[in-house]
Amino acid sequence: MKTFRLTLRLLTPFGTPVAGDTLFGHLCWAALERRGRIQLAELLDGYTQGRPWLAVSDGFPTGFLPRPTVPDAVLGRSIDPAKRKEFRKKAWLPLIGVDKPVVAWLEDASDAAECQPKPTVLTQNTINRITGTTGTGQFAPRQVERDAYHSDARLDVYAVVDDGRLDLPALRQLFADVGDMGYGRDASTGLGKFSVESIGEHRWPPRPSSDWLTLAPCAPDPARLDASHCSYHPLTRFGRHGSIGVRLGVPFKRPVLLMKTGALLRSREPGTWLVHGRGLGGRAAPLSAVVPDTVHQGYAPVVPLNLETAP
Repeated sequence: MKTFRLTLRLLTPFGTPVAGDTLFGHLCWAALERRGRIQLAELLDGYTQGRPWLAVSDGFPTGFLPRPTVPDAVLGRSIDPAKRKEFRKKAWLPLIGVDKPVVAWLEDASDAAECQPKPTVLTQNTINRITGTTGTGQFAPRQVERDAYHSDARLDVYAVVDDGRLDLPALRQLFADVGDMGYGRDASTGLGKFSVESIGEHRWPPRPSSDWLTLAPCAPDPARLDASHCSYHPLTRFGRHGSIGVRLGVPFKRPVLLMKTGALLRSREPGTWLVHGRGLGGRAAPLSAVVPDTVHQGYAPVVPLNLETAP
């Protein structure tokens, strides 16, 4: 498998934050539309048995990675309580410092304010065709939130790909298809459009590690982890179908419990991981009542860290 870094140019506001597992679902639908059901089944073969064809990260401000979810005390760092809240706002770490010891890397933390979206509110109306006006209930005016990015904003997405099943041009085409259709909520109204500005192979520091930073929501594999040295926030994902799945009558999937992006994991043995996690769903443990083969990305691209924890 290989890791690729894609830089996305954002063309419209977004209704949904760019999350790895949600983006993976969009890419599966794009593969179905472009390649057909048989080829999608070939890509997903073995997905829930530890053979993913793709694991995709969240979208991060270009040149940054998320700060690990770990208490300062674990790292042996002493933070002035009066400045602790201010420091927590610095949620982004520069990519160029990824090979530093984590304690030193955290000194370079930033809020990346110039890259962050600005929440905006849009008022929408639905016209009652009988009265020709708005009204009450479903015809009442409503406010909808969306994230507006600066015109020069870019997002980095990391994709770990089984290059024996999907080559680089095909990967770029799938992302381009999602960008053309729109990502997330209200894509049919013009939200979530983007283009692929650049794509290339990316390599993390080439050293074995026991500590890992996750770049997407993750369903951990407990057999490979030292649970007493893992740190994370839980996330319950209430997934739903897209495309033809919506028209089958039951658009919602079974909820799944994941680790939030930015989890700090400790493996039982040093290794050279590119991804960690488990593929969820499939016929053995169905997530959907209407599409039994539905899967959910429980794999996350990971970054090896140079971590020295406090005793």
